[in-house]
Amino acid sequence: MKNFIFICLIALSALFALTLPANAQNLNIAYVDLQRVMLESDKGKEAKNSLTGEAERLKKLLDSKQEELQKMKDVIERQSATITPDARAGKEKDYQNKLKDYQRLANDYQTELQQKDGEFTQVILKDVEQVIKTIGEKDKHTLILEKSQAGILFASPSIDITNKVIAQYNDFVKKKPATKK
Repeated sequence: MKNFIFICLIALSALFALTLPANAQNLNIAYVDLQRVMLESDKGKEAKNSLTGEAERLKKLLDSKQEELQKMKDVIERQSATITPDARAGKEKDYQNKLKDYQRLANDYQTELQQKDGEFTQVILKDVEQVIKTIGEKDKHTLILEKSQAGILFASPSIDITNKVIAQYNDFVKKKPATKK
């Protein structure tokens, strides 16, 4: 009985091994580097420039607040010997309050930038997903993986469709009607 089961398993294994190459030839696998799509596509570059401009604007505002804080601190240090302890305590309290406001504002700006980055990314990825689906159907891909998320340690550059996705995404965006915010 054990020999019969062993022979059946060998026969099934051989049968599976013979059919596997036929199925494997029909597999059409590709991968996309979405990080590159985000950095190199026209819309991705536009989003990055927008975020960079916003970050610079917010940094200027924070720098002016920081200068104001530094001036307050310098005044407190210069006047510390000439003013009463109560007056010094009042100025230090004002400084601490302004410092907390500055820290809160910096945190709010950071959160705002992260939120805008997430919104840009979400919009771009939604459109890129549509482009990838179209490419997959047109080129009859069995599977399209994302390079970093799929844990790809090695893949032939011949199955990398990132450049094709970037080009078709740029065309897609140019043809897509502008949406109002």
